Amino acid sequence: MAEHSADLVVETSNLTKIYQHRQIALNDVTLKLEPGCVLGLLGHNGAGKTTLLRLILGLHCPTAGWVKVFGEEMGPNAADLRCRIGYIPTNPQFPKGMTPITYLDYMARLFGLPAEVRNPKLASLIRAVDLLHASGDYIENFSNGMIARLAVATSLINDPDLLIWDEPTLGLDPEARRSMLELIKTLACDKTLIIASHNLSDVDEVCNHAAVLSRGHLIYFGSLQDLKGRMKRNHYEFDLEGDHKAITRAMTALKAMADFKLVNLKQRRLEIRMNDDVNNTNALANIFMTLADNKVTVISIRSVGMQTEQAFLDLVEEEESRGFARAYKSAA
Repeated sequence: MAEHSADLVVETSNLTKIYQHRQIALNDVTLKLEPGCVLGLLGHNGAGKTTLLRLILGLHCPTAGWVKVFGEEMGPNAADLRCRIGYIPTNPQFPKGMTPITYLDYMARLFGLPAEVRNPKLASLIRAVDLLHASGDYIENFSNGMIARLAVATSLINDPDLLIWDEPTLGLDPEARRSMLELIKTLACDKTLIIASHNLSDVDEVCNHAAVLSRGHLIYFGSLQDLKGRMKRNHYEFDLEGDHKAITRAMTALKAMADFKLVNLKQRRLEIRMNDDVNNTNALANIFMTLADNKVTVISIRSVGMQTEQAFLDLVEEEESRGFARAYKSAA
């Protein structure tokens, strides 16, 4: 991590937000984002993701703790810091009666861009997000994918150093989603991004760091690789080749072993779920030996459940069980 606050794009310390003196939306969140970080912000609905983003943007005031952006404290009056940020909210809304050209020109004027900068910039952005064919059409007639692309162009009009995008692929069809992910990869080459998303496969594809929120608590912050390294690898599928009787004999032997809580065969696909306390390397070795003894060939093997999704679910489940234990001890 960067040594000095001035080197960090975002830094929070003990950040807490309580609404109406009763709802704790964010509780004691401390994190640091270096330049070039592409952070996937994960959490179930109500976990505190949008609250954290609004605090980073200075749209809300913290109840306790602080946020620094580019080494300076963020607050309601820090317009100079917000000018260096590009933001896309969930389900972005645009005014009626405007076209991409008139809207982007309006936004560029708000940022104080002179006409000689403004005009070529909005033309290149409209081209970059593939809205050239609709640049003179009214925005209210746009599809979800076109709205998403216009939101991207809007967030880039001020050439920001930090992009904060809240659920950018929500409601997009597969083609529009693919286009959005490719754009994020391109932008990640020279910008810092925070991407809040429910879609864990998106985070897996484009992010290099993850922050996991659960009921307002930051329960994980670090590299995506380390998060996936924490997951329980206990559920596998094998595609098999061999004599049906041989596969049946192997199945009987595997079911007799204490390591497995599920052994299931559908056609020639073997599904195995291991007990939580089992060493998966030893268990896999036993599976391969049993199949080999019965002259059954393995065509392919895969860990079931997309890795980031499984790691996220494991982490939240672990945190919630600890929370229950804490509450139980307090009551006792």
